[in-house]
Amino acid sequence: MERVTGILSPVASLPSRHGIGDFGKESYRFAELSAKAGFRLWQVLPLNPLGYGHSPYQPFSSYAIDELYCDLDALKEEGLIKGDIPDFAKDSAKILYEEIRDFKLPYLHEAFASFMKKRGAAKKLEDFRKEEEWATAWGLFMMNKRKEFLRSWTTWEKRRQRMNEGKVVLTPEEKDDFDFEIWLQMTLYSQWRKLLEHCHALGLRIVGDVPFYVGHDSSDVWANLEYFLIDPKTKEPTFIAGVPPDYFSATGQRWGNPMYNWDYLEMKDFSFLTKRLIGNAKLYDIVRLDHFRAFDTYWKIPASCPTAIEGVWNEAPGYKFFDTLLKEAPGIEIIAEDLGDLRKEVLVLRDHYDFPGMNVVQFTFHDAEIAKTDDRDRENMVAYLGTHDNQTIRAYYEELPEGERKAWDEALSSLGIPEGDITERAIRYELSLKAKYAIFAVQDLLGLGDEARLNKPGIVDDVNWTWRMKDYEELEERLPHLTDLMKEYGRLQ
Repeated sequence: MERVTGILSPVASLPSRHGIGDFGKESYRFAELSAKAGFRLWQVLPLNPLGYGHSPYQPFSSYAIDELYCDLDALKEEGLIKGDIPDFAKDSAKILYEEIRDFKLPYLHEAFASFMKKRGAAKKLEDFRKEEEWATAWGLFMMNKRKEFLRSWTTWEKRRQRMNEGKVVLTPEEKDDFDFEIWLQMTLYSQWRKLLEHCHALGLRIVGDVPFYVGHDSSDVWANLEYFLIDPKTKEPTFIAGVPPDYFSATGQRWGNPMYNWDYLEMKDFSFLTKRLIGNAKLYDIVRLDHFRAFDTYWKIPASCPTAIEGVWNEAPGYKFFDTLLKEAPGIEIIAEDLGDLRKEVLVLRDHYDFPGMNVVQFTFHDAEIAKTDDRDRENMVAYLGTHDNQTIRAYYEELPEGERKAWDEALSSLGIPEGDITERAIRYELSLKAKYAIFAVQDLLGLGDEARLNKPGIVDDVNWTWRMKDYEELEERLPHLTDLMKEYGRLQ
């Protein structure tokens, strides 16, 4: 089995002259640098419209792409934007989401107005809606959400709440706003697919994260209430998702997503879920299923509980679901995010379908004996030093008690890893594993510390999800050495 290497970086974290990574030339440059160095995978986080706390795991839609990723320069090249577009937050130390959105929106409206003057514009929008059946509900949802100052759909006036039923006639102004949302998604999909084609031409495949749950304040729930455990009067969830106390939190993680109505899902051949995954498989080459364990058992928390401590495990019809999915999409490639304190049935489910699981070094490497005997050191695995929720490997190591740091050093030496910088030693260790995929967060490849942590689970602040690169200078300096390491460990022929 060929063993290859990947690089994990959210699109948003890439350099850009507009303060946030987008589908423009810097993403093309990142793909080119990665492929030239020998990486064969680029893992991104969900591209969907960011919801609460800027989290890509609480999106407003499972299908739509956030407008922040739109490349304004490409729109100008098409002649849809006339004047010069200045730099904005280019050198900001972090992503300024609200400010950047406010900066980009006027240009997007200008481009839309220019597009609508072209012959056949309405037909193109209609064709996109027919091709992407989710788009109509999304267009109505986001049009109304902007009108309601981004408030949750449960607080909208009744007329807006009922638009998903298809019985409300739009005013001319509403129709124009609706068309803007459809044009925006058509544009974003077009720009992403061009970037995806460029990656493929370079020999680079895209791994995309797909959250197991959807956000309550989303077009997914608004247009599909019957698939969730929702109070019919208040339209609020009766039960919510999360996990019990774990490595990250003593009170568990109370995510707040509404729970699926599994009985109804099964009665409808799981169509809501299969469509989500098949739709994402069109955007990515490999789909990483976040919280895979919930296809076996899921933690069900009463919505009235302020933490995730109170809850019960429930069994999900995982085999029936995957049998249905793989019948409809036999070629879909899936990575199972199988982390946490799992019962053995989760791994049996994973292996039944031959899905590669995950080996996160921060969780599985403690000493040489564990490293030698750990059952996660096998070919059908994806190895990581850490995920988007972890510290960088440098920060993790530096916070270990002195005795544990010494144990790590001795263990790595006993495994033949040369002495030196802990980040390089950890990279070498991961490259040495049997796993067919070894994926590294770009922050680890840069040797960064806690200042570059992407997300700390369980909190909402102005730091999570805001880390970004200002340029590629340091990355370019490090890549030749990383290429040599890939060759040394047999991951690059």
